[in-house]
Amino acid sequence: MHGATTSPVDAPDAGPQKRPSVGSEAQAPRRPKRGKYTPVACDECKKRKLKCIPVDEGSCERCIASGLTCAYAAGPSQATRNKHESQQVRTLSEDVAQLRQQVADLVGTVKTLKDGVPLQRPLSASAHSQDAPTLVQSPSTSGVPPKAPQFIGPTRPAYGLVVGERSLTRMGIPTYESPPPSGAQSSSEEPEPLPRPPGSITNEAEFWLHCTPAEVARLLSVFEEEVESVYPFIDIVELSSRAEQILDVMRNRRPLDMAEGLELPVTLRDIEMTKIAVATGLVIEGHGKTELSTAMAESVERQVSRISSPEVELKEIQLLTMLSIYYFHCDEDLLAWRTIGIAAREALEMGLHRRKSLLDNFKDTGSRRLATRVFWCVYVLDRRWSFGTSLSFALADRDIDPNLPEPDADFSYLKCMVGYARLCSKLWEAIPPFGSQSQSIPEDAVQALDLRTQDWLESIPSHLRLRHPRLGLAARSQPRLLQRLRALLYLRGNHTRISIYQHFLLSASSIMANLQRAWLVVNIAQDSVEVLVHLNATTDIYSRQQNAFNYFLLSALAVIFLSVCHAPNIFTEPCRKCFLDAVELVRGFSRHSAVSRRLWKSIRGLLPRLKSLGIQSNSAEGSQGGEVAVVQQQTSPVAGSTVGGGPNNMPTADTMGSGSDFRELSHPVRAESGAVTLWDTRASSDMMADTDLSGSVPDMFQMRNDLLDLFDALGQGQSYPGEFGTNFYSPGETDAFNRRLQGLI
Repeated sequence: MHGATTSPVDAPDAGPQKRPSVGSEAQAPRRPKRGKYTPVACDECKKRKLKCIPVDEGSCERCIASGLTCAYAAGPSQATRNKHESQQVRTLSEDVAQLRQQVADLVGTVKTLKDGVPLQRPLSASAHSQDAPTLVQSPSTSGVPPKAPQFIGPTRPAYGLVVGERSLTRMGIPTYESPPPSGAQSSSEEPEPLPRPPGSITNEAEFWLHCTPAEVARLLSVFEEEVESVYPFIDIVELSSRAEQILDVMRNRRPLDMAEGLELPVTLRDIEMTKIAVATGLVIEGHGKTELSTAMAESVERQVSRISSPEVELKEIQLLTMLSIYYFHCDEDLLAWRTIGIAAREALEMGLHRRKSLLDNFKDTGSRRLATRVFWCVYVLDRRWSFGTSLSFALADRDIDPNLPEPDADFSYLKCMVGYARLCSKLWEAIPPFGSQSQSIPEDAVQALDLRTQDWLESIPSHLRLRHPRLGLAARSQPRLLQRLRALLYLRGNHTRISIYQHFLLSASSIMANLQRAWLVVNIAQDSVEVLVHLNATTDIYSRQQNAFNYFLLSALAVIFLSVCHAPNIFTEPCRKCFLDAVELVRGFSRHSAVSRRLWKSIRGLLPRLKSLGIQSNSAEGSQGGEVAVVQQQTSPVAGSTVGGGPNNMPTADTMGSGSDFRELSHPVRAESGAVTLWDTRASSDMMADTDLSGSVPDMFQMRNDLLDLFDALGQGQSYPGEFGTNFYSPGETDAFNRRLQGLI
């Protein structure tokens, strides 16, 4: 057994000092550790499974000590290994080079598509357009409208409604939130699409293939009449004269160069401006955006205003201005504001706001006059969209050269609008910032702003002044375009004065302390409604540009709502006829009109609250009337022997300036105890039993009745729990109202 511990192979070669049996047993557990040295060991060390310690290139330490020949088994040389690794590196390098070439080819293809005409499939593929979509919806113009601002500023029509609702909350009337029923989609989240005529074309490529030059020229003439006549930043007539060439390029993918011998080559910007002008014409004629107009706008939106563009050109600013106006007519006010802001910054980049850079960059008179008009149109639209959204301007007046040329005398309406935009800048500076302790404009600022507004109205040329229907001067035969421009300027003057004076209606105490000013702003609001009603009754001007005129209508309605909410015994009866006329105007719009849908959205949450308000009115007697109600009764205006009676019987600005005659009423205006109140049978059955306040558009007749019920409920002479203090209109209270009202304009 002892002899078995020594291997016969090891006996003749190794002495006892190298492989003692005890050492062999002791090292047995470490064999797996020594195994890692065997691949680089010599043959003798491998046999003994010992560590091989090389001394030089040809021998190791053990073989030299034992006098043995040190030999290594043949294996792959270092050169062979290096060669194999080099081959792998070359293969990988070739793969990387191939991938880089493919990426370069892809980038070149994308650049070619961007620089070329962005068309869809040719005619051979149009038959399969039903199976595969040709357009990718961008996030900004998909079905969901853009998010509205987080607050309702004082320049938005919804501001008066927010303040009125807050008053109802302070009176203890709870808020009623009615979420949409399961499976129903609120119309406030996604507008109902307009009905599509049978056989209508919705695919853009198919439209251009079947469209005739005469049809393109007709839609461009719609843009000229409705847009260019107001904002002359582009020559649509010149574009319309080349409609056939543009159509030819778009249909046949002709190169955008002089190959055809054209005197004026068709550029990519010409095609994009044609698309937006045609899309705007379709929106104006269809009273809202369609699938076709959306497809045209999206194909252009993807191409314009790239941040990495090497330079800016005038045509890009013109295109952005057109796109902004298109969004406005599509009821996308925030997108209009964003787009005109980009155009304004590009105008600054081109130096259009400085006289010297304007003269240096535009040598000839014609291009310089066009660049001047482009800048001032952007300036005016920047003010308009900012007031509509209560968001800041992109152009600061202090950055504009005071010696910058203004529009020529041939563009008198634009010159008036430049003065109006400057007036808006002064008004914006005077309005208290959002969240300030006081929402009132200082008295000296009020007088200065009103004087500036009066001066601006006086500066309007005689041919652009409104022939007021109340005075019988509105001739039936006046040109349609001229009548529209006159109405717009007159309504802008009224709206500016409303913005100056509406803070006097923010509370009952403010109304009583400034009753003449309160009457002035209410009279101006009623005057705006009267002009709008007459305009809609005698022309199609209102119906073709509802968004432009809805702004004035909703502002006036908000003023009336605010005045009746805070001082019902003063303003209810005198404002009744005007309110009824405005409701009839809303009722006259189509079922899918944006103004009807949004107005219903704004009042649907008020109806159940106002029912509670009516109940409180009937149950509360003298002790709850309070001091404010008594003062209101004492100051109700009277003309003749009756209270109110319509706008003709109310104090005018002139009579208020000389002092009006008011007399004390002997009884408060309350519902008789035995009479059927407005909130009894019909209100209970129509509004409260029907709990579908989910946002669907109601029947127009029922909507009219609900609006009048709302008005009557406010006019029943409610009591107020004292004054609300300076922090009554804190920003934190607007959240619940904003969710319902922020889409109003």
